[in-house]
Amino acid sequence: MTTVIAASALGTVAHADFVQFDGEYSVNSQGNNVVKMYAEFDDAQNVLLNLFDVVVEGNFIHSDVQIGAGGTWNPTASLDIPGFSDSENDSYVTAGYGVGSEAALNGTALDPNFLNGNGGLGSSIPTNAGWYNGNPGFNVSGSRILIGQFVYADGLDFEFTGRIGYKESEASSEVGFGEGTWAVPSPGALALLGISALVARRRRG
Repeated sequence: MTTVIAASALGTVAHADFVQFDGEYSVNSQGNNVVKMYAEFDDAQNVLLNLFDVVVEGNFIHSDVQIGAGGTWNPTASLDIPGFSDSENDSYVTAGYGVGSEAALNGTALDPNFLNGNGGLGSSIPTNAGWYNGNPGFNVSGSRILIGQFVYADGLDFEFTGRIGYKESEASSEVGFGEGTWAVPSPGALALLGISALVARRRRG
């Protein structure tokens, strides 16, 4: 069951068709926190090209076929093999493609900033990393496109900041750009918690 909690989406839009980055928070069957991140557009014909200048701090869990090497952010390794790898408990990035039974056809590629230093392996994402649709013959379009899954064990805080490149449609040659931030818990949720605590203290007083 997915439990959605208060979160914030803050961003500036360089082109009207990109709306925001949005996330869904849940706790999986392993008891780990899971955030699925999406890019939202106001038109289902919009085509995702790439993510870049992404900052996501923290150490994340991998459960993929490269776990012996520390796990990878490359989604082609996020397969479902009982007792070995589990895409529901794996952290990965994607340019709209699926994992699990669809992992072999995932056309996502990691950019040089992502590959620099660790080759896309390990629990953390390099600062200003990026990824893109490495299959130019296949356009990934939609109004809500999956761009990554982040699984972590400790705490609740999570923040995603990045920039995005996209086209209005498959036929368009014009590239638009947008940027944004999504966080959980949101600043508003924290403020409400502070107000609740203050009211409780006053009542006890």
